[in-house]
Amino acid sequence: MALIKDDAVILRRLDYSESSQVLAVLTRAHGKVRLIAKGIKRSTKSKFAAGIDLLDIGHLTFSARSVRQEALATLTEWVQSHAGAALRESLDRLLAAQYAAFAAAELTEDWDPHPKLYDGMCDTLRMLADGGRPVSTLLVFQHCLLHEIGSFPILDHCVGCQRAIHSDGDLYFSSLDGGALCRDCESARSEKYAVNRATLALMNEPEGDGGSAMAAFNVFDYHLSHLMGKPNPLLRMLKSAL
Repeated sequence: MALIKDDAVILRRLDYSESSQVLAVLTRAHGKVRLIAKGIKRSTKSKFAAGIDLLDIGHLTFSARSVRQEALATLTEWVQSHAGAALRESLDRLLAAQYAAFAAAELTEDWDPHPKLYDGMCDTLRMLADGGRPVSTLLVFQHCLLHEIGSFPILDHCVGCQRAIHSDGDLYFSSLDGGALCRDCESARSEKYAVNRATLALMNEPEGDGGSAMAAFNVFDYHLSHLMGKPNPLLRMLKSAL
């Protein structure tokens, strides 16, 4: 079996036994990989082992019979470079990080590399750990994720009639149609979300904070939930903590 070295962030973690864990990691060069970390929680006389923590960033080595296999790869080495423990100092930033990790795990395929998404995930975790505002930080991550998985919506013209979006009049967003809808086209759609021009502009160029960022975040979350086929379970807790 080949030994593979890569940078990774821990998206999911499940205790497998008293000494082992099953991990879903987002790697920079190999995409999402599912691993078994055998004996990772077993201590020795010279080493105290506490396992690998969720949202940690580090360098790993793992063995796999071949890429795109269904069986778990086996972790052989892990060196932490950035601890997710710093996120636990603030509940809202911790939940924001978990929100991002859940979305990345759900919407990426195994062994499908997205280096820009990996970099975006790491930037998100570091910014949140350094005190970044959860909503504006997540808005940038949502923007990156949707671009990388090929599902970024059309925002500069109506996906129904193809006309440019103007500042006047009611506007809507349809996840099923993949973008903005003008007032003339929205009546034929049952799946839609009311938006305004400022929200669409912020979705296209995610900068700023406050109420405008929350409005854009909500539309992106609506779209991501549609793509996942279910809501992000961290959303309600995140909004309660904000």
